[in-house]
Amino acid sequence: MPEIDLTHVAQQLAILGICAGFTGAALWQLLVGSMHVLAHRLHARAARRERIAQARARALGNA
Repeated sequence: MPEIDLTHVAQQLAILGICAGFTGAALWQLLVGSMHVLAHRLHARAARRERIAQARARALGNA
């Protein structure tokens, strides 16, 4: 039975952990960025609806 080189296994696990950490961080940044974009779009949509409602109210008040 061949001997297992524990230092090599530990080194490979460390490399795998580092790669997994970078990948997780990148995915997290993508998620946070997409949530930021979604929140901005929803806020812009709500602000637009509010401006339209105010304009309608002014138009009805002047009619």
